[in-house]
Formats: sequence, C-alpha cells, structure tokens
Amino acid sequence: MMMTKSLSSKHCLFLLALLVLPAPASMAQQILLSDQTWSADLIRPRGQPVIPLFDGWFANADGSKSLCFSFFNLNSEQSLTIPLGTENYLSDASLEAILPTHFDPLPPRYRHKFCVFTVTVPASFGIDETVVWNLASASQSLSIPGHILPAYVLDEPASGGRGDVAPLVRLSADGVGVRGRKGIFSEASISGRVGEAVNLSAWVEHPDEEIWLGWAKHSGPGAVEFGELEYMMKPGEGPTEVKATFAAAGRYIIRMQTIDSIAAFEFYCCHTNAYFMVDISN
Repeated sequence: MMMTKSLSSKHCLFLLALLVLPAPASMAQQILLSDQTWSADLIRPRGQPVIPLFDGWFANADGSKSLCFSFFNLNSEQSLTIPLGTENYLSDASLEAILPTHFDPLPPRYRHKFCVFTVTVPASFGIDETVVWNLASASQSLSIPGHILPAYVLDEPASGGRGDVAPLVRLSADGVGVRGRKGIFSEASISGRVGEAVNLSAWVEHPDEEIWLGWAKHSGPGAVEFGELEYMMKPGEGPTEVKATFAAAGRYIIRMQTIDSIAAFEFYCCHTNAYFMVDISN
C-alpha cells in the first residue's frame, strides 16, 4: 500500500533541522511517515524513502523565475533509483527540467543535496501558482510544491550581504562560463565504454584560494564509480578532472556542484551546477 503525503517547505525545513544523526543498524526497519514524529531516528541504513525538497526561487534577467528543488535521502547506506514516470514527475509536464533518477545516500558532511535541478517558469507565473515535484519510494508517495512566495527568494548568483559568489564554470578551456544553480550543460555528449574510465573535466574560477567540488550520478542505467566524490581544489589552475567508470551501457547525466565551502550550502548561496551527458557503449 502506497502512503501519500504532501510536504510544505516549512515542514521540510523543520525536518532537516532535526535529522542530524544516523540511527543504529539494528533499527533498520522502515517507519511510515504517517507514523513518525520528526527525530534523528528517522535515518536508517536502508529501507526509508527519499524526501523531495523545495529550496527556493530566484528571478532571471528576462523576467522568468527559476524554482530550485533538492532531496533528502533518509538512508545512510542505500542509494535509490526512481525512474521518470508515475513515481517521479512534475505536476506540469510542459515545463523543462532534468529530474534526477538516482538518489545518493545521506551525505555524511552536508546532510542533504541542495538544488540538484531547477524549473524555469514564465514571467506571468503567479504568486498563488505552484509546480509540484512528486516522488515515490519505499512504498511512500511524497510531493513538494515549488512557488515564488517572497519569503523563499534566493540570492543568485551572488550574495551582497555575505559577499559570496557562485564559482564560474566552463566545460572547455575556451567555452562560455556560467555561474549559478541553473547550471551549465555539456554541448556534446562524452563517449565511453563499459568498465573503462572516462575523464570528466571542468575549468573553475573563484576569488577564494580553495573551493569545494563534488560529483554525483544524476541519472542513467547503471552504477557509476568516481575516482573522487568530493574534494577541495585551487580554482583557476587549469581544469579539475575526475575519472568515472560506468557499469552498464546507456545515456548518463553526471552532476557536478561547486561552492566556496560545504558550510555555505546552509546559507543557500552560492553554488554552481554542471551537467555532463555521457554515452556508454559495450
């Protein structure tokens, strides 16, 4: 039986404030959200759902707005695959978005994945309108509305108050540079073969001496192993590279995120997304 629940943004923020410690392995059974009171005991090694989250929104130069969605995997060890369709979809199918289908376990350091994809709505989008992300896993169907309420506006791509700015990312040495959550996309797919390492490269600029960078599988048919999942790097000193090895043939999207430090994620400013399209053959 599938349990359905719609989560408000405030409800999700309250949850995240409480979910800070993993539960012991002996408590690995699933707890339905309808039976839960919010505490750190919700985190299990496996068997729990992924919670869709709404981080906020920002305005674009053309008057459109971009809504930021993220997720919180309540499993400390188990990754989940949720294909696009009846268990992973937006309420408005006409809107373009690269929804993730792979959900990594709970990160040990920064607790949840921030703004892994955006949805851009037109300038006419009203303050009373919503775009809902629906996500079903572990026999629980959850949804989160995205909106443009003023209280949820995000600094993008820089924060004047804190002096932060999102890193500038290029996917080729002389390519166009992009800052911010909407991200940059590889112009052409990268080819590789099953079991053979593929080099993924990005040129990153930022005024700080060191910045954080992390890699993740966003979608694709098989497991992906990275040489390094996350690390600190010195921006502006040539490309940063990671080796990714793919276990199955097909089309993958690899997500790279970079920010001045992991702690800055908690201030919701300012990071840049990059998406690499990779085609793997046998």
